[in-house]
Amino acid sequence: MSFDLNSDFFEIAFNVSEHTEAMLAYWDKNLICRYANKATADWFGITPDHMINKSHLSEILGSLFDAQTPYINAALDGKIQVFDQVIHLYSGKAKNVRVTYHPDYVDGKVKGFYAHMADISPLNNHQADEETGIELPEFLTQNDQLLENVAKTLNENLFTGFPSISALAKKHFVSESKLKRDFKQSFGRTIFSYYRYLQMEIADRYIREKRCNKNQMAVMLNFSNPSNFSACYHKYLEEKLADQEINEPKKENINHYTTLIDDAPITIAMFDTEMQFIAASKSWVTEYNLQNINFIGKSIYEILPDTKKKCEKQHLHCLKGNIYQCDGLLLKKNNGVRSWLKWNIYPWFNQSGAVSGLCVHTEDISKVKAIEKENERAAKLLKRADTFSKIGTWTRDMITHTTQWDKVIQNILELPDHFVPDIKAAWRFVKKGKSQILIKTALKNSLRYGTPFDIEVEMITACGNSRRVRIIGYPELQNNKCKKLSGILFDVTPV
Repeated sequence: MSFDLNSDFFEIAFNVSEHTEAMLAYWDKNLICRYANKATADWFGITPDHMINKSHLSEILGSLFDAQTPYINAALDGKIQVFDQVIHLYSGKAKNVRVTYHPDYVDGKVKGFYAHMADISPLNNHQADEETGIELPEFLTQNDQLLENVAKTLNENLFTGFPSISALAKKHFVSESKLKRDFKQSFGRTIFSYYRYLQMEIADRYIREKRCNKNQMAVMLNFSNPSNFSACYHKYLEEKLADQEINEPKKENINHYTTLIDDAPITIAMFDTEMQFIAASKSWVTEYNLQNINFIGKSIYEILPDTKKKCEKQHLHCLKGNIYQCDGLLLKKNNGVRSWLKWNIYPWFNQSGAVSGLCVHTEDISKVKAIEKENERAAKLLKRADTFSKIGTWTRDMITHTTQWDKVIQNILELPDHFVPDIKAAWRFVKKGKSQILIKTALKNSLRYGTPFDIEVEMITACGNSRRVRIIGYPELQNNKCKKLSGILFDVTPV
């Protein structure tokens, strides 16, 4: 490598690299460090002066070196490597890290590679909401955010000990009973069980990567004795095995998994890194009309040409070790029919931990899309149906955060003509308890996943009278994001 030290561009780039929290380094083909930024001191407890032209990569990574060897060798072979790993910083804190190794070519030959390590722990806590790009109403998000913060606190204390329910409640300003109830409802586990599961996830990685044995992990995780740790770890492995799905192979015998896929009751196929068919379920063969086609060993782009344009980028993304999910892709099948498909794409790995291909699961949701169109037509008709005295229409614009409803709803809730619709004000008319929980769940699923709803709840009017109402709502999607909620409200109070 050669740099022009007088170049303004180099000075800017150098300043950026020196002031980032990410770890940046360059390793030559002999794995000797030729550059490292200041962040390496925080990550590995060694300054750049003690690394550059002195340290071998194995000295810096320590026990991580063996686990990363396949990626290192691949980078030296000229292939970009991107993978996630939990590492222990010099300070003792565990972090979820995304590692990128980018080959450095000089005159067509690989002379070394650039290394980039970035902390992605904060992304894991908020990924779901950020992917949807939806700002949920305050009464839907406040409690969810609190629970996410509690989970983050548990993750930060995996090596220091369980902080106690009382300490968690005080830290996050919530009662102990509410914290325990809401946490279990949201995560499906008690707080302590969730904490133990996180510990066992890290222990499993460390043991599989031969960074620690069971006795060492018991000490690191503050277990009173190794036998207690062994019991927890054994229970974790049983649970992990029970939850393991077909699209997450065990990295063992590929023939075993092709047999499973062949007999799977879902629409799923298995591919190698060239996106050539390895196996496909009977449902996949039927769904894509492949009964009379010899497709094994052939590329999906040859068998289903429409996927070349619409899916290749997603396939390449997943071949780097990522997961991709799509709730609405219009694809032309072999029979010429265009169908709306839901896609789930997962990488599968060989015994060395390298990505060896993809498992693709699809689901035809054309009927759901047709229902959505019918709902749109019905809503337009209902907006003109002013003669229906007990049926009102409403909309919630998720972009402008404005709410509108007609005079029918105004009358049902016994509101004055000058009342301005507002989602927070409307929420006060919903009877506390089961009705609020039912509406909250329906709105949450509709906004996040595009799920229509049809529910009956109790409401209390402005005059204090009880009303039984039926609320039907459907989301309007754009680029898989909910832009507007619209629907109707019936007064179904018994006469």
